[in-house]
Amino acid sequence: QWLLLAGAVSVGAFAYWAITEATRVGEISAVAPFRYSRLIFALAIGTLIFKEIPDGLTLAGAALIMGSGIYAFYRERVRKKQTGLL
Repeated sequence: QWLLLAGAVSVGAFAYWAITEATRVGEISAVAPFRYSRLIFALAIGTLIFKEIPDGLTLAGAALIMGSGIYAFYRERVRKKQTGLL
């Protein structure tokens, strides 16, 4: 089990480094959906594997975070279209 734990920690650390590097180098509107997918996977893993049922505040917070990201993505596309960059 120690080997499995070490593997999980290594993959998690590499994934976190990769998303941080992508945010630093890439365009945020392209990287943001991948950052928000962590929230979906965390909720799914917590529910399916650990049998934790998220309460209303957790779901409301997740919806607020994802909604703000979707709005920012939408707003950036509208802004680029208005300036002729698309």
